[in-house]
Amino acid sequence: MLICTSALTLLPFVFVLNSALRDNFEYNRTFFGAPESLTGLARVGWRYVTADARPLSIRTESGEVLAATRERAAAHYWAKLTAGSRRAWVVLRPYVLNSFVVSGLTALGVAALGSGTAYLLARYRFLGRNFIFGFILATMVFPGVLTLVPSFLLVKQLGLLNTYWAMVLPYVAGGQVFAIFVFRSFFSGLPEELFESARLDGAGHWGLYWNIVLPLSKPVFSVVIIMNILGTWNNFLWPFIVNTDDRHQVVASGLYTMARSGVALSSSTMYSAYVLSSIPLLLMFVYATKPFIRGMTSGAVKL
Repeated sequence: MLICTSALTLLPFVFVLNSALRDNFEYNRTFFGAPESLTGLARVGWRYVTADARPLSIRTESGEVLAATRERAAAHYWAKLTAGSRRAWVVLRPYVLNSFVVSGLTALGVAALGSGTAYLLARYRFLGRNFIFGFILATMVFPGVLTLVPSFLLVKQLGLLNTYWAMVLPYVAGGQVFAIFVFRSFFSGLPEELFESARLDGAGHWGLYWNIVLPLSKPVFSVVIIMNILGTWNNFLWPFIVNTDDRHQVVASGLYTMARSGVALSSSTMYSAYVLSSIPLLLMFVYATKPFIRGMTSGAVKL
């Protein structure tokens, strides 16, 4: 059952990767066929292993079949294998850089403001703090689409259209509820003895926050940062609305723009763009899984 489920889950990803390595001729002729460039490189490699120096048949872009040496055939198949990704990266590169800027600034803003607010709600005693926390959580009942038009009008009145701030500031504001909830739940579970001993040494709230809360909260910070990066990287509607030019388009809206341009005539270029746009999230998943799981389970077990 696990093997069948995994196969069905991974089949679309395999299809996208396979299509990124084939040109239009291969894509239209054999929908699920293996890339000709990979099979050609395998034949060239086998010729090197067996010391077979006979020429190989290669097909040019015009459809002409030529005889080529092993070196020329290897260069031909390698250029064909990477042609789609090279063309896609030229168009996709500015969108990826914009996504890094927007996602990075958003994650830092949400983590900084959310953790500071959560610290005050968790460790600072004042009248009405529980009411304020409940009011913040109550805003989660409003769907995001309900605030779409008011947010756009506000950004337009502030003159932020076609800028990074048109995406960063609403993202930071929208990510506060989840961040405050996660941070406050973790901060409330920290032992009070740590704060009492620090207060005896003369530490104020800034010292408590910087020297005690932050070092102990790295797993929770990783959860908030990862969740915000995933949300901002994959968001399509808001960046597409507030940006009418290509200078500040991010990956999601940039892929839509590419699909409506002449780049879409090449299937390998479009599928390569899909693959390249998912690589940063894949790397983040590989390297951030352990701190993410540690942050999600922190506070679940009381020692």
